[in-house]
Amino acid sequence: MTTVSAAGEGSGLRTVLRHAAHAVAIGMSLFHIHAGIFGEAPALAYRPIHLALAFAVLLLTAASMRAPETGAKRWIGLAWDTAMLIAVLASTLFLVFDQTRISERMEYMTRLLTAERVLGALLLLVVLDVVRRSIGWPMVVITLVFLVYTQVGDSLPYPFWHRGYSIDRVIEQMYLTVDGIWTVPLAVTASYIFLFVLFGSLLVASGAGEFFTDLARALTGRIVGGPAKTAVVSSAFFSMLSGSSTANVVTTGSFTIPAMKRGGFSGSFAGGVEAVASTGGQIMPPIMGAAAFIMMETLGVPYGDIMIAAILPAIFYFATVFVMVDLEARRLNLRPAEDEEMPKVWPVLRSRGYLLVPVIFMVWALVSGYTPARAGVWAIGMLAAMIVIFDRRKGVRGLARIFADALINAPKLIAPITAACAVGGIIVGVVSMTGLGYRMATIIIETSHGILPLALALTMVVAVIMGMGMPTSAVYVVLAVILAPAFVDFGVVPIAVHMFIFYYAVISNITPPLAVASFAAAAVGNADPWRTSMHAVRLGLPVFAIPYVFIYHPEFLAQGTIGEIAYVCLLMAIAIFAISVASIGWLKVPLSRATRAAALLFALLLLPSEHVGLIYQIAILAGSFALFWLCYTLDLRRKAGAATAGTASPHGRDPAS
Repeated sequence: MTTVSAAGEGSGLRTVLRHAAHAVAIGMSLFHIHAGIFGEAPALAYRPIHLALAFAVLLLTAASMRAPETGAKRWIGLAWDTAMLIAVLASTLFLVFDQTRISERMEYMTRLLTAERVLGALLLLVVLDVVRRSIGWPMVVITLVFLVYTQVGDSLPYPFWHRGYSIDRVIEQMYLTVDGIWTVPLAVTASYIFLFVLFGSLLVASGAGEFFTDLARALTGRIVGGPAKTAVVSSAFFSMLSGSSTANVVTTGSFTIPAMKRGGFSGSFAGGVEAVASTGGQIMPPIMGAAAFIMMETLGVPYGDIMIAAILPAIFYFATVFVMVDLEARRLNLRPAEDEEMPKVWPVLRSRGYLLVPVIFMVWALVSGYTPARAGVWAIGMLAAMIVIFDRRKGVRGLARIFADALINAPKLIAPITAACAVGGIIVGVVSMTGLGYRMATIIIETSHGILPLALALTMVVAVIMGMGMPTSAVYVVLAVILAPAFVDFGVVPIAVHMFIFYYAVISNITPPLAVASFAAAAVGNADPWRTSMHAVRLGLPVFAIPYVFIYHPEFLAQGTIGEIAYVCLLMAIAIFAISVASIGWLKVPLSRATRAAALLFALLLLPSEHVGLIYQIAILAGSFALFWLCYTLDLRRKAGAATAGTASPHGRDPAS
């Protein structure tokens, strides 16, 4: 009887908490729509409200999941959740209601009130706790190291020495100014990112995920390697809805991975394809994740410029995976599907094509120079109108459910991003306070001995390591503040450096040992996580070369004339194809190790370089290509000889496969 009563009590409490979380989420969505239409409140009011609402949704959701538990663990957990909720509301509402006095105080001159000191410390605690829940302990430890650094820097040797700062000084900068928690990352999240997340949530709720999947199947389902190519194309489409690689994997992978397995690919290879393709969603315009918006504010350029710069790398990224899949399918001699139920392009577009109109409009608005907030609000309004017009058959209840799902899901998605940006603001505040950013430039230059490729390699390693299990936005914020300034002394174009860091922070999602996207794909496909990660790395091998081209030839980021851009793209296309051939080991016939090595050498020499004269470069390329062709010719003769001797496989397959 007692057990039943406790279970009923837990279920009732869970329902109450879940409804409370939904109510706060809907309120948060409406708050941001209002701000997007009529303008934002002052920074130290608007940003704290955003953080309070996002954290409240996360904490209430966590409490609702804890409610069915029994025993002391349940009540201790609920008490802690309640304490964190009260702390975040008290610390943020204090800033909102005391806005006038705080705005008139002299920063770093006026003594802190006891309330400011206590509430500031509590907010730091809440931020760390929410980061622990949503991101994990590594980010908490990194943040604590930076906070401790403010207290012990006067005891450290150069280049880490600083004069030391009191706890009051740290709390003031983090809590009462826009140079700490409320700095650029959180500002971008509150002003822009939420509206794009809401737009994506509304698209998903309206059935856009199914529409894009059907469109991808219609475009690629009837060609060689169709199921895997469907995964690539559908992930590229779905990236317009989500900037999260894991979300892309779970959403599109639930359909594409089983289809690839039925088509003849192994489960681990299918998971690798989906992981690589879904990871590319963070670099595919128009919605590129939080880091792209933070980059916009950091560089002080319109978001349209970021989109334009990202277009060619994104196209080459997905084209690379597409080519790799095609080569693997041909190596396995997989035949095109002949499924009569495969959708066709025109019927798919005729039934749900209207969902593309708001996306196209949003891209136009961003490229035309409208602010992301304005473009986001207009796109949301246009999409809502089209849902009402074209989905009338769903009735009032069906339409209400679509809008309610979007209004509820967007805050749940933005809460972890808000936590990452808040903790990123803390790190940015420490770096600016102590001057560490300027000294890190010196450290990088001295460590690399002034050699740019070595400095780039060090940055790549740091970005990949930090990105293992951490959000891309958090990695980008930290490295953009600490490492990016160093490359100014090398004469590198700023947007190229930031795209370099951003790109490798994204790629870390498929890099072992903690490849988040690969592990998610392995779980969906019931495959071995490690083998899936290895396949993802092999498929993504050509992609690892792309960011280096940003540095030496920013034309690849649309920073040049049409002729210059076309020349770099031509070289990149040939190089990526050569790397793909070397990685898969097949080009009409199985390739020997010597041929694959020659192809890789040719590709690396083909990558644009400004350190070799044109005549020498042509001579080197001609020699490397001749070596590849010689090895390839030997492979062709070996295959022909094996066929003549009757040792070739009946369908032209590689016997080793």
